[in-house]
Amino acid sequence: MVPQRTLTAGQFAVTRHLLVHGPATRQDLGDRLNLSYASMSRLARSLVDRGMASEALEPETAIGRPRQVLTAVPEARHVVGCKLTADTAYGVVCDMFGNVKATARAALPGPGADGGVPVDGAVKVIAQLTGRLARRVPAVDGIGVALGGVVADRVTVREGTFLGWRDVDLAGPITQRTGLPVIVTNDVTALAREQLWFGAGRSHATFGLITVGAGLGFGVVRDGVVVEALIDNGHLLAHAPIDPRGPRCGLGHAGCVAAYLNREDVSAAAHHPVTFGELARLGDPASTRQLDGAAHALGHLVATFAGALQTTCVVLAGEDVAALTASPAMHEAIADRLRPGPAEVQRCELDIITTPLTFTDWARGAAVAGIQNVLGGA
Repeated sequence: MVPQRTLTAGQFAVTRHLLVHGPATRQDLGDRLNLSYASMSRLARSLVDRGMASEALEPETAIGRPRQVLTAVPEARHVVGCKLTADTAYGVVCDMFGNVKATARAALPGPGADGGVPVDGAVKVIAQLTGRLARRVPAVDGIGVALGGVVADRVTVREGTFLGWRDVDLAGPITQRTGLPVIVTNDVTALAREQLWFGAGRSHATFGLITVGAGLGFGVVRDGVVVEALIDNGHLLAHAPIDPRGPRCGLGHAGCVAAYLNREDVSAAAHHPVTFGELARLGDPASTRQLDGAAHALGHLVATFAGALQTTCVVLAGEDVAALTASPAMHEAIADRLRPGPAEVQRCELDIITTPLTFTDWARGAAVAGIQNVLGGA
């Protein structure tokens, strides 16, 4: 049976605040969460009794009485995060703060006759990874699984881009094998969840997330809530026009964002597999022109995304993002878009946060989604 260890709405609100913003007094928490002192005291006692938080007196000061300070206990919950690629499952186990306690990886079964990775085999690998990682912590409370594609209701993979899956119930079989609550999510959505609690969300209620790696990915956080599914899976942004004289993407668009930034399209234009990191290391004129063209496109994409969301914050993440953000072409494109007209009085500055990623980081995003799931919120 799946453990029922989720929190009440009030307990979740307090725990989330402690995880995101750090220790706080009962009075501060009550003021921020609009709770009476009596309600806040009951919640504090219940969280301490459940082992979710600890409470201690502030050191005595010269003025006034010391106050009770509530602190989240990171070891109160542990969750396994699993990132699935076309051929590998990357796993981590994290505490409530998203701290990685151990990592593991395992090969997925090869594609079956239908061209897709066998679901039963993938479920078995995820369960085995969970068992290995569980030995490194006192107990595992849940599992988060992230993959490229479209996920419905945090359970069903409607489209597994790199796995060849269509309408696959993934959460159910994993829960049956492990007895743990499971959340399945798009991998970029998982990163958005991680950023909401432990990154950009600490200072921005609304922000956009762009990932550049094997493909282009987009995540949206609006007013402190992660948008679970984009209306077009990012298609409209990925194929926004940049230069009608530019290279063509796989769909035939001339000079769209994907033609410059999607790895498959870039490799097709170069007639061999290529990454932006490799282009930066080569440093020859042709490679530099290609890299700068991609960075220029990314700058326009950032400005367009920020304007559409009406946010001053965009997070850039992924395996290839560092090479692109190192190019002056990206920053020049953004600066040009932000340049106001002579009669305009309102100025805008964008907060661009760059987060290069490894597969461990992707798996950590899945774990954070799992943490939010087992705590009972988003």
